[in-house]
Amino acid sequence: MSAAQRRAQILDIAMLEFSRTGLFGTSAEVIARAAGVTQPYIFRLFGSKTKLFTECVRISFAQSTARMLDAAEGLSGVNALIAMGNQYRSNLENNPDVLIQTQAFAACAHDEVREAVREAYGDQWRRLAEHAGVAPVQMKIYMALGLLLNDLTMIDARTSASNDEQWVHDAYTVIDASVYSALGTLNSTEI
Repeated sequence: MSAAQRRAQILDIAMLEFSRTGLFGTSAEVIARAAGVTQPYIFRLFGSKTKLFTECVRISFAQSTARMLDAAEGLSGVNALIAMGNQYRSNLENNPDVLIQTQAFAACAHDEVREAVREAYGDQWRRLAEHAGVAPVQMKIYMALGLLLNDLTMIDARTSASNDEQWVHDAYTVIDASVYSALGTLNSTEI
């Protein structure tokens, strides 16, 4: 295996492990063992476990952003937001590596992680907003709903909650496009 292939393999394994147990719950030894390398080799490649984690965070945000932009190709405004939102929901259900973003927010007490998350989140916000061309308040609600979906996914609300729990149904209620459109008419002092 080439050095580039080994690096990619370690990143794939690290993303999976970090998405499950976060920065503080994942040891470099677990990642090294799964990759068939030594812990010092991981440190030689990435510098530290935190640097490996922040690289995974950046990759995760970049990948989820790219998938959302692909889903909204040729669309703008509210239609782009809806297409991107549907893709993001699918990402959460079918690509658990996106869950590393939630782990990243949880690790923001660490300065290096907070800076990486701030940069990646800001880049995602800017790129999606630029593509959609929506009002700031529409983008704000869109991003807030994405974080709600993260929370619901992390607590496994759909599968672990009783089918009779109304709050689960309410939390997954689809928001009609007209709501986003109406938000676009508000100015920033109204919210």
